[in-house]
Amino acid sequence: MSAEPVGLAAGTPFPLLVGDNKLIAEWLDLFTDKNWRGKVYFSSTNKRVSQGRNRVRKSFVLPNSPFVPMFKFTTMLLDSHPLAPGAKSNLVILNYADPLTKPYMQEFLGVKLHVYDVMVAVKGKYGPIFVGKTWLGKYDKNGEFTASDPDKLTARYYLDFNEGAIKEQREHHWDGSDEELLDPIPHIDN
Repeated sequence: MSAEPVGLAAGTPFPLLVGDNKLIAEWLDLFTDKNWRGKVYFSSTNKRVSQGRNRVRKSFVLPNSPFVPMFKFTTMLLDSHPLAPGAKSNLVILNYADPLTKPYMQEFLGVKLHVYDVMVAVKGKYGPIFVGKTWLGKYDKNGEFTASDPDKLTARYYLDFNEGAIKEQREHHWDGSDEELLDPIPHIDN
């Protein structure tokens, strides 16, 4: 990759089979399956640093509430990272040290339950697909993340920025809920 991804991405979680984090993994699987539809990445003058939001249901209590951009993250394109020592290409990290946007009630979970994502691009049928892994841990006062256990993942997911993936998601994997989009996608000056 020579630059970070930009735009709307369809997202699909996939189950995580773990021992010690089983309860958290089951909760996150349920949360993402019903309440998460991917991410949106902002364009930036710096091709290696930007921001984005998750596409999350506005209310967990109201089953057909709209999906909105929330759970803010800062994203960086790196050549390597200690949480992905075996990566054969560069990768994208998502830092959630400051996840609040509006804030939404769900975002307060992000303030208490610290997570960190590392993604790599793999070749897909219509272009790159990003495979992401999520760890639990703690952010320090400078926004640096330390994983509770680098060998234990909390979640895994796929992201596809292809327009066909977004269309398929809406046609076959949607429950009729509205979605509030950021149109146009914001541009960040770094």
